Amino acid sequence: MPPQRAADNGRMAAAGSGPRCLLRLLPAPLRVWVLTAGIVLVTAVLQLTQTRNLHGIAAPLRLPWYGLAALFIVAEWWRVCLYFRSSAHSFSLSEMPLVIGLLLADPSGMVVARVLGAAVAMGLLRRQPPLKLLFNISLFALEAEAAAIAVGHLLPAGRALAPTAWVTVLLVVAAVSAFGVGLIMVAVTLSEGRPPLRTMLQGLSFQLLTGVTNASLALLAVFVLWKDPHQLWLLLAPVATLIAGYIAYGAERQRHLRMQHLYESSELLQRTPTDGTATAALLAQLCRVFQAEVAEVTLLPPSGGSHALRAMLRRDDFAETDRRVDIGLLDELIPFAVEEQRGVRLSARETSMPAVLSTRHLKDAMFIALRSENRIIGTMLVGNRLGDLNTFNAEDLTLFETLAVQASVAFENGRLEDRLKHQAFHDPLTNLANRALFSDRLAHALSRRRAAGGPGVAVLFVDLDDFKMVNDELGHGAGDQLLRAVGERLGSVLRPFDTSARLGGDEFAVLIEDAGSAADAANIAERIVEIMREPFVLSGRELSMHASVGVALAGEEEVDGDELLRRADLAMYRVKQRGKGAFEVYQASMQEVMVRRLELRTDLERAIPRGELVLRYQPIVALEDERVVGVEALVRWQHPLRGLMPPSEFIPLAEETGLIVGLGAYVLEEACRQVRLWHLAHPDHAGLGMSVNLSPRQLQDEGFVLQVARVLRDTGLDPRLLTLEITESFMVDGGAPSGRLDELKALGLRLSIDDFGTGYSSLSALQHLPVDCLKIAKPFVDGIAEDPQKRAFAQAIVRLGRTLHLELVAEGVERREQRDRLVELGCHLAQGYYFARPIDADGIARLLRDGVRAEILAGIAS
Repeated sequence: MPPQRAADNGRMAAAGSGPRCLLRLLPAPLRVWVLTAGIVLVTAVLQLTQTRNLHGIAAPLRLPWYGLAALFIVAEWWRVCLYFRSSAHSFSLSEMPLVIGLLLADPSGMVVARVLGAAVAMGLLRRQPPLKLLFNISLFALEAEAAAIAVGHLLPAGRALAPTAWVTVLLVVAAVSAFGVGLIMVAVTLSEGRPPLRTMLQGLSFQLLTGVTNASLALLAVFVLWKDPHQLWLLLAPVATLIAGYIAYGAERQRHLRMQHLYESSELLQRTPTDGTATAALLAQLCRVFQAEVAEVTLLPPSGGSHALRAMLRRDDFAETDRRVDIGLLDELIPFAVEEQRGVRLSARETSMPAVLSTRHLKDAMFIALRSENRIIGTMLVGNRLGDLNTFNAEDLTLFETLAVQASVAFENGRLEDRLKHQAFHDPLTNLANRALFSDRLAHALSRRRAAGGPGVAVLFVDLDDFKMVNDELGHGAGDQLLRAVGERLGSVLRPFDTSARLGGDEFAVLIEDAGSAADAANIAERIVEIMREPFVLSGRELSMHASVGVALAGEEEVDGDELLRRADLAMYRVKQRGKGAFEVYQASMQEVMVRRLELRTDLERAIPRGELVLRYQPIVALEDERVVGVEALVRWQHPLRGLMPPSEFIPLAEETGLIVGLGAYVLEEACRQVRLWHLAHPDHAGLGMSVNLSPRQLQDEGFVLQVARVLRDTGLDPRLLTLEITESFMVDGGAPSGRLDELKALGLRLSIDDFGTGYSSLSALQHLPVDCLKIAKPFVDGIAEDPQKRAFAQAIVRLGRTLHLELVAEGVERREQRDRLVELGCHLAQGYYFARPIDADGIARLLRDGVRAEILAGIAS
């Protein structure tokens, strides 16, 4: 029995399927052509010297060559597959007509019948390529010649039905089959290299088994024909049963294989084939399942993209390319625009989509669109069918469609997974890396630096100055727009391989992996500072912003990512302390400062519960008679280790950390309670006023107005005797939310602008502020007696106050000459060391009780 030529020579057939493949494998086909020519030559020699002289066996029935050719056509066209473990072996029933021809036909006619039958079955019905067809026909001819010669010389004359004759025929058929398998292995070796020994042994075993089985059935048919041809019908049942068994076995095996392929493919697609390795494995699986030379997957880009990803496997050669979405690709997708359209089978002889085959150099293919729930996401193709079948059949298409559904789900899940990974490691607002991704890249950069000893790694910590003001005044929409613009500006000054990230809020970070020195990192920080100074345009209006940048460099010492980022953060805070809008490079001394600040913050958090915050009060006097009309509450911190600390040493820290809100609330409540006690103890001074400084953080607190109202209610203080002081610079910067000052005025209290003259407020802004008093800043009072320019400034402020009907208080009066000059200018109220230093509550009580004149208050305070 001839072995499965298609299975064993599939690659050889592909070698002749196209000009490009033929050119690529030119030496191997030439070697096979030489082998085929040798077989033809040997066959011709045997025919001329041996076969033509044979007369055949004298039988009562002689079959004509054309009848025998018909049997060869049917036997060679209808093939059966047997499966052993994971291997498939295909065979024909051509041993049956061979045995019949050896015993009931002329030897030369039998050879002609077998050659003709093979040519029709393989050339016309199965359309094998020329090289493969010629090799198989020549091999069939040689096998027939060898069998006829062997039977003619070995079979005893007149004893065709003897047991020894039957054994002789079976041995001849087995030998011829083994010889054919050997020639096929030689051809495969010449074409592709030596096949594995296990493959050769399996092929030979199945060849001998099926050949002897078919020969035995044929001998039974010969026996019946020899004895009584009319009894031939008795063989119909066993032969039909055998054929039906073959068919049922093949169908069941095919169903089993399809289920196995589906399972294997499902397992493979669980890997989410989005990388080259998994995609190559998927294409290899498609080639194996459908015995195809080519497999291809094309994935369309997501919305807005312009390039599709194409992966192709041809003869174990995998390649991925980016293909621009052009009219050719769109033409391929048009037939799948109808939702019901699934896969299509394409053939070079008859197809409605010739471009799919011609552009890929294919003779046949299956082609299908990969779909998600509501759109086409790509295409999948297998082409150039190898093996027995001429082309892909309907069952192949059904399996192909099922695999396409699985692939569509896997690819769509892969894209979803990619999106989820992107979202997990990127900031959704700016699309920059988030803290997790930045930390991971920083850790890897430090590891590579330690391993390779490369250039330094630098981290830049970027913080926007006064960003909260944008949210408060313009809304969070404008704040988000600003953050996106900041992310874009960072990208414009960085290199593609630098990493910029948003850590949260208005904090950004930059990773520089090849910073040669601190100067290199400082240059990048300077570029960031400069580009952030350029005005931003938000909703049609320009906005000036600044950024503070801290720089930290991984030097010789071992440092992890968290520590490096913390150092950059410390350097950034140093910038904030020095005025913002600049950059600083981390120094070891900053660590000591921050440790002290941290300790101080911890102590400050405990200061109120421990009663360490104390109030001092500085009298405010009327200049005309130097009568005390009010006091200003000033907070001091009685630190258990550092002693009495002035506000300048802890108020800025309280502002930065937010502790000022609680601290300010304590000062307000304590001051109001104390002045109310003075009123009750000294009824003659029931009009004594209390001034309390406010922090910008307090005014930004939505519950601050209710807090003030509660303090006034609980202490019973007349609101008209409470003055809240706000710095002019804060008012100019717009730090007070709109309407907050009006809400405070509605409580009946007074508002004062502290340090007036240093914030450069405009008259238009001042006339719309609901304030009652201006406090002339100390720098204008210092030189009022000697410096005509400062005296002129002070006079201008006094006139401005009168024009706006505002009360004026001069701060920092330390000498009598200053007091006299203020009286001349028309300023009515003042405070300063000339009148009194800040004193405790008992000192103010003695002052009110004893009626000591203002001129000697300095002596009492001392």
